[in-house]
Amino acid sequence: MTRESIGERQVRLEEQLKNVNAALATLTEQGREAAESRKRGYEASEAMRLEIHDIKHRLDGLEKAVDAIKPTTAEYAQVRDRVVFAGRMGRWLWGLGKALISAAAGAAAYWYAMTGRPPP
Repeated sequence: MTRESIGERQVRLEEQLKNVNAALATLTEQGREAAESRKRGYEASEAMRLEIHDIKHRLDGLEKAVDAIKPTTAEYAQVRDRVVFAGRMGRWLWGLGKALISAAAGAAAYWYAMTGRPPP
């Protein structure tokens, strides 16, 4: 084994110090990048929280509006059911009227066929 001279040791030590300084600079830069990344994450999280808060308020307003129109929609459904019933009843009454008129016409025709003169 050969002994190192003081100059060689000093050169080797300076190289090691340069490597340590470079590693320290890299770690410092990584720390800054990590801090900036965390900051962006916190800002995005805060923006999302505010947006969710806004959406919650809008949803509460929508729920109140829906609650306010519930009586109107219930009344509309009731009126719709009445109209449907009236339509069916009208159709049935028209059918009954047609049947009565047909029966009266048939009776008049039968009378005329039997007696030879128009009905009284």
